[in-house]
Amino acid sequence: METSDGKVVLSVTEKNRLRGQKALKGSTVLQNIQNLKKTATAAQQELDEAVAQARAEGYSWVAIAAGLGVSPQGARQKYLRLG
Repeated sequence: METSDGKVVLSVTEKNRLRGQKALKGSTVLQNIQNLKKTATAAQQELDEAVAQARAEGYSWVAIAAGLGVSPQGARQKYLRLG
């Protein structure tokens, strides 16, 4: 936000976001967190697609759950939204 005298005043949220970005640039461990989050998100999307494909091909929740290492009920509850 800009004041009447032309100064820019940042909200607390904006200040925290900028502080976080500055810390991220200076920290290998924080960059690693960011990279791992991107990798995890991409892997989850691939897993979602694989489960949807398995269901489309007629595989049961029992078979899919075995691949996921969870109960059939757990697999169904988590992935039923995929169709």
